Amino acid sequence: MHNFFAPRTPQQNGLVERKNKSLEELARTMLSESSLSKYFWVDAISTSCYVMNIVLIRPIFKKTPYELFNGRKPNISHLKVFGCSCFVLNNGKENLGKFDEKANNGIFIGYSSNSHAYRVYSKRLMIVEESVHVVFDEVDHKDVKSSKNNTEEDEQNIIMQKLDSYPEC
Repeated sequence: MHNFFAPRTPQQNGLVERKNKSLEELARTMLSESSLSKYFWVDAISTSCYVMNIVLIRPIFKKTPYELFNGRKPNISHLKVFGCSCFVLNNGKENLGKFDEKANNGIFIGYSSNSHAYRVYSKRLMIVEESVHVVFDEVDHKDVKSSKNNTEEDEQNIIMQKLDSYPEC
């Protein structure tokens, strides 16, 4: 039975408002962490809903919503980092020349709603496509930047030590 509430009274449906706020917060965090444009907010909301249904545990039943609905534990090995770089195999979509690239560079933006495919924004074609032939690069770019800075500092320290060991002319 569908119940209606008075307009502009969110206090009457507090549970739904809290769930919507959780989805918004998770989507906002995913967008800011991946440095993607607000243009992808729909995909961020969809992905956050998908992840929350698979991962979060309901305290009363001590099961995930997926487990309650399907009667078995979810497989989470296919979950990937939102906004990570990926490569989509160009398998017959375009006629390739002998020396053309076999994969397109893209950004992972979610999961397909009607198949086991991934949704990827293709940087070259500037479209969103769904494919199962995707290779992900989930390296944390913040760690890479900090390790580059550390190696540069280490190199500078080594050079300074060598310069200090030379006798002055």
